[in-house]
Amino acid sequence: MRLLVLGGGGFLGFHAATAALGRGDDVTVLSRSGSSVLDGAEVLTGDREGDLSALQGREWDAVLDTYTDTDLGAPDVRRTAELLSGAVGVYGYVSGMSVYAPGGSPVPTEAGAVRRPGVEPAGDPLQERSLAKLAAEEVLAEAFDGPALLPRVGILVGPRDPSDRFTYWPLRMAWALGGTREGPALAPGDPDRAVQYSDARDIADWTVAMLAAGRGGVFNTVGPGRRETLGEVLSACQEAAGITSGEVELVWADEDWLRPRLGDHPEERRPLWFPEDRIPQDAIDSSAAIAEGLVFRPAVETARDTLLWSWDHVVADGLEAGFSADRERELIEAWRSR
Repeated sequence: MRLLVLGGGGFLGFHAATAALGRGDDVTVLSRSGSSVLDGAEVLTGDREGDLSALQGREWDAVLDTYTDTDLGAPDVRRTAELLSGAVGVYGYVSGMSVYAPGGSPVPTEAGAVRRPGVEPAGDPLQERSLAKLAAEEVLAEAFDGPALLPRVGILVGPRDPSDRFTYWPLRMAWALGGTREGPALAPGDPDRAVQYSDARDIADWTVAMLAAGRGGVFNTVGPGRRETLGEVLSACQEAAGITSGEVELVWADEDWLRPRLGDHPEERRPLWFPEDRIPQDAIDSSAAIAEGLVFRPAVETARDTLLWSWDHVVADGLEAGFSADRERELIEAWRSR
């Protein structure tokens, strides 16, 4: 397969390009810098919001697009889709389960129909993302002359995750084990609450395979493909850090109690927290994608690989999510003395 990846230096795009190269595919990456961290990929210089001339006159079997176009009507996605129409066999666009948030599709069906919600974002980040993904899905149906593969992803985790919402947990456990950060760890809500998340490498592997087969369609691709609780995920993070049961105390604070005390801590910086009142995660059905070969690796494997990657990442970039030791201690003390 000749695969074009629109942005292959980040997270999901990087893993998709890596998966394709591992299959022996020819991979081309569009990059604003004209450089790539991927060995073996051709690099073209271009800008989704500007010059795309490097794509003209070229042909590929498939393209993978991970761009979130928040401008009304997704004009940058439209421009790319029109340019590649007739030059690419199948267009893969990474959408998200944010389409099921308020302002998006109200019912999270197995493969929901694309529709224009008819409301404005009004400065709400989640709603803006919801409308952006829905608009892009609609644009592809109108502007691209060929099949479109639309995997609707959930919380993506694993090595290279820029959000650090999962990364924080194996690191927090490793800090506790090494004595870098002693004391109990604050955990949100109910350990028996089911959570949904996906290792980006699993989504990348499946998406590349579907593109290679020329497959289109809308698929929910939210993991882990089994009922998994937050308590089980944190246990996997402890195991990945080398902690045996009971070595690190987890203090489970009620989520309703925590919310008003975290008003200054943005939701996207809360580790493995979910806007449950806004996205009905338990209702997301990914069985169609699973029937088409989507599989999810064990949580401990994701945690172990993420931890190995995270050491250099934290030194270079710091952590985007989580709590400082002082903030965590203050919240634990307040919860225990309530």
